[in-house]
Amino acid sequence: MARRRKNKTRRRRFKGFNLWNAAESLVQANVLTQNVFGTDPLAFLVGKTSAGYGQSNLLHSNMDGVQISIGELLGMGGTNGASHREAAWNMAKANWMPMVVQTVGVRAGFAVAKRLTRGFRSDINKGLKMVGLQNEVKV
Repeated sequence: MARRRKNKTRRRRFKGFNLWNAAESLVQANVLTQNVFGTDPLAFLVGKTSAGYGQSNLLHSNMDGVQISIGELLGMGGTNGASHREAAWNMAKANWMPMVVQTVGVRAGFAVAKRLTRGFRSDINKGLKMVGLQNEVKV
């Protein structure tokens, strides 16, 4: 007689929003956009530079002053996308080592902080469970 297989026990997977992971992702995105595009993630997506919204602030002579948005990379708004892509590539080549160090440092820092704040985050998650948000949000 053939042996019957036991079914694996199904485990519920959290499908909500984890605030801790979102914060880490935001900091990692900031490292990337600062080192490659010279701006923060929101300004990169929205297109706000020191010159204003949607205004190009491309300075080839001074790479520290370059601020590039996603619209400028795509050539929207009458800008030359190729020169912006070249400037972003040059900044990525110039800042690759600090970017790697910062990325590893952020990951290590969040891992240590996650261990140190385990009890505090557990208390917050218990509070979220009491108000009925355990399936939507956790810290």
